Amino acid sequence: MLLIPRQHAGPVGRAFEPELNRPSYSHQKFASSCPTWLPKVLQTTKLSPLERLPNDVQRLIFSNLDYQSLIFLSMVNRHFHRTVDPQRMATLRDKFELVMRAAKDFPQHWASEKKKDQRPGNLECYWCFRVRSPQHFDVLQANTAYFDPQGRLVSEQEAGPQDRLVPLRRFCIGCGVKAGLHAPSDCIVTRTGQDLWTALQVVHCGPKRGGVAVIIRLRDPSIVSYCIRESG
Repeated sequence: MLLIPRQHAGPVGRAFEPELNRPSYSHQKFASSCPTWLPKVLQTTKLSPLERLPNDVQRLIFSNLDYQSLIFLSMVNRHFHRTVDPQRMATLRDKFELVMRAAKDFPQHWASEKKKDQRPGNLECYWCFRVRSPQHFDVLQANTAYFDPQGRLVSEQEAGPQDRLVPLRRFCIGCGVKAGLHAPSDCIVTRTGQDLWTALQVVHCGPKRGGVAVIIRLRDPSIVSYCIRESG
């Protein structure tokens, strides 16, 4: 049975949702839910003092904010959601520090041994700098990879003397697919024991033996999606 990865509700909101995901605003209304540690989006049409400042002054202020502050600011309203990109604006050090602290210190990411709420802890990805549920991580992820002098990934079979073997920190399956560390048609076992195949396009129509059939059509062939089949 082919399934699209689905988030599961927890006692404190969406405990399995990416901690550092930015919400998507619709054209009709503001996002109504966000991770519990983030502030609620303000619904106001009045410009704040910060918004009334010239753009170059705003950019100067943004450049002095750390990663977590940029995330908070990007959720204040639509204007800052459009103009503040924490991933791009924050320094690499800030992103490393916050994602490590979020995985270690934020209770919603801890493993639970309670009978009614048994779940493994969430893990941090050092490529997209998000904390994600274990189903998004490969049990046997690559620990090293070859990169050429321009920083491009090179397969082990094609690596030459000018290419460098680089140790890899933990990365989620989505980032591995986008970076080329997981090739299309690769079979992966997630940390929750699910079998996963990467694919450029998945088309599966109609019900099948009581399962839920899905269709994935990607307009941009450079985007790689993945689906999950229940093991067993």
